[in-house]
Amino acid sequence: MSKECKNQKEKKQPSAETLESGSSREVQQPVEGQSSRKKSGRRLKKPPMRTAMDVVKRILWDELIPEDEITIGYEDRFLGILEKPFTEFSWENLASIDYYTFAIPEHRIQYFKYKDEIIWDKRIRLDNVFGSTFSGITIEEVIEGYPDRHPPVPQGQSGIEGGSGDAPAPGSDADGYDSDGVDVVIGEATEKPSGSSESELDVVEDQYWQDKLRPNFFICQRVCGSDTIDKISAIQSHICEEVPELKDGCIPPNSLHITLRTLRLDNALQVTECMRAMKGAKEELENLLPQSPLHIRGLDNFHGRVIYAAVEPNQELNVFVDHLDLVLRAAGITNADGRDFVPHVTICKLTRPTARKLEITEIRPQLYIDYADSEFGSQAIDSIYLCSMEKTRDSNGFYISTGHVTFMREVV
Repeated sequence: MSKECKNQKEKKQPSAETLESGSSREVQQPVEGQSSRKKSGRRLKKPPMRTAMDVVKRILWDELIPEDEITIGYEDRFLGILEKPFTEFSWENLASIDYYTFAIPEHRIQYFKYKDEIIWDKRIRLDNVFGSTFSGITIEEVIEGYPDRHPPVPQGQSGIEGGSGDAPAPGSDADGYDSDGVDVVIGEATEKPSGSSESELDVVEDQYWQDKLRPNFFICQRVCGSDTIDKISAIQSHICEEVPELKDGCIPPNSLHITLRTLRLDNALQVTECMRAMKGAKEELENLLPQSPLHIRGLDNFHGRVIYAAVEPNQELNVFVDHLDLVLRAAGITNADGRDFVPHVTICKLTRPTARKLEITEIRPQLYIDYADSEFGSQAIDSIYLCSMEKTRDSNGFYISTGHVTFMREVV
């Protein structure tokens, strides 16, 4: 064997020391507590967080969790973060909802609270319901330990000098919405694939809810005739004598109106454009006003939950509303509900809290059957208002109106 070949062979043969060292490296176990991130040089992936609907379902089936002590914080496009009691939300199928129900997508839920303690918060990835983000805390521990973390305050001591210690109750007037008139419904837009990122789901939901979000504004004619108002008030009194709980669903006299159109306006710009379009078409609309006042006669209902005085069919009114639709579409605004036009004056509606309290799904026809053919008088179309469905009312008790168009042509 040549000297060159011999040298190459010696280079290929590892020494005993090398073999021993390599062997020890092969069987060496990681030090206890050593992170895989240090070994791989990569950051650990965040654990998936249980979704808002997972929390909703848990609250619904888990008898340990008192629904009436849970509050939901959700994002409103105009007012920011608002709170409502869990019991004021409805979880029924969205396909069964009429246009009196306001819906919000799941991804607008920001947090859940047990009493005054946040238990799930999307913004900071907090999950003390399931403990999915490694908080080490579950809802059972939250409820069990709450009395120790929040000892009762002795009577007369609020903890705040000069204060009563009573915060506005969730769902009270402080949240700015008419919980008696606009219920909140949250539904799942799609079946969520496991592992989908939050941003991907938001894109899917946003697209879905472009077509599904319920109206938050409406166009109407105020009911001004004292005779009409008195007759409606008499029916409301009769209904409330039989079922006092329905009083919260009765429309106050100063809020009575004929609904012409419902709209979904997502920002201040759309509200401005809508009002500008209505005012810009004043002359066109004025020329299409019904020649005679609208006749209001008889009672009817929407799905048994909304009782209304019916406006008799009027072809001139249909033409007027059709042209109003055309004006709004030209401004990029469309009718939110897509249903056939049914002019009406709402008298009473079954609110979600009342429905749960009475364990009913509709207002019994027997309560108003005696007034089914009542004559309520007439109302001319002389001013149309763009109104918000928020709970806040103006100084006269009417809905907050962005503006109105007053017509000068005399209607005979």
